[in-house]
Amino acid sequence: MIRTALVGVSGYARWHLLMAMEQALVGRLQLVGVTIINQAEEPTISARLRRQGIPVFNRWENMLSTLSGRLDLVLLPTGIQWHAPMTIAALHAGANVLVEKPLAATLQEIEAITAAQAATGRLVAVGFQDLYVPATHEIKRQVLAGEIGALRQITVCARWPRPQSYYTRNSWAGSLRTTEGWVLDSPANNALAHFLMLALFWAGDQATTAAIVTELTAELYRVNAIESFDTVSLCARTAGGVAINFYGTHAGQTERAPEIRLQGETGQISWVYEKQYTVSVGSAAPRITPVPEQLETRLSVLEAVINRLQGANSFIVEPGLAREHTRLINALHQFFPIHTVAAPHPFLDQHSAGSGYRLQKIDALLDEAAERNVLLSDTAAPWAVRGKMHSLSDYQAFAGCWTPPA
Repeated sequence: MIRTALVGVSGYARWHLLMAMEQALVGRLQLVGVTIINQAEEPTISARLRRQGIPVFNRWENMLSTLSGRLDLVLLPTGIQWHAPMTIAALHAGANVLVEKPLAATLQEIEAITAAQAATGRLVAVGFQDLYVPATHEIKRQVLAGEIGALRQITVCARWPRPQSYYTRNSWAGSLRTTEGWVLDSPANNALAHFLMLALFWAGDQATTAAIVTELTAELYRVNAIESFDTVSLCARTAGGVAINFYGTHAGQTERAPEIRLQGETGQISWVYEKQYTVSVGSAAPRITPVPEQLETRLSVLEAVINRLQGANSFIVEPGLAREHTRLINALHQFFPIHTVAAPHPFLDQHSAGSGYRLQKIDALLDEAAERNVLLSDTAAPWAVRGKMHSLSDYQAFAGCWTPPA
């Protein structure tokens, strides 16, 4: 029985509570502590947990100190700025850790996590959920086996409109930094981070590695009143010569489910979120394989972590794999400015999820850029600003966000 503690039950943490309850129902996990800092806002869950005999704490530090040495696993579905300090504290309390993506805000924090992991001998798993399902690894196997020829290019495109309430739901959404530390929140480091990580993983030259980015050109834009960006186009090149092009926005008018296209010399794999992936090679009939829907994908994460803790050789996303995503995010913020798109291009629009700022014609512009594998500045976007290429060959530490040259 895996003795488990959870930090948070609101927002995305609801999924972690569900994962824990499922594993508890099948007798693999015992929930021994939960931190709920907003108990007045979560009276039902707080009361029901207590009725089940599960201690409820108002501070995560108190929970770890009280349960230190009596924990096998801590679940951390928390804000990005807390990932590193909470993970390190949980490791030193004797627990293994499942932390939400991204692993941390900066490369330096990842180094600190890695050092704590080495000192304690514990496991750290990262919640890049799509890497926990078999279909992801079957695609990697096919790529490495050369079934579509040498991999040349990976293109990611997604439009997930977000209302204004998305940025007011907590104290750090859309922020670069808070009083607790770096956040670097953005579509590429939060909601769409899964798909950027998939591209890095599929471009890696081994079964369990991610590609190393050596060159990066990016354009970062915002229409919302936030510190960070809500729209991005980037072109990266890996050490293996694969081009990774990523296009994402929270300021679109319509939703486009995340799609990833892997282009090889002799074929193509097209992956669509929660639907299927299609392998097309020459004149052969396309092979279509289902992709699990969101619930199955998310539940697979904790299942894999517990399998590993119980001695199975299950795949998990470890810090070394997750690091390249953070390295790319750090480079985006350090080397590229965030351009505010001014009126008349943004407008306030009513969406099914609530009112939010939209960028005129961004749906068609983003789709065009993804189809042509070019930056937004190569389209007819009148507000776009051309990004410069930066070499990342020696980039290993975050030195802060972009500032104008003197």
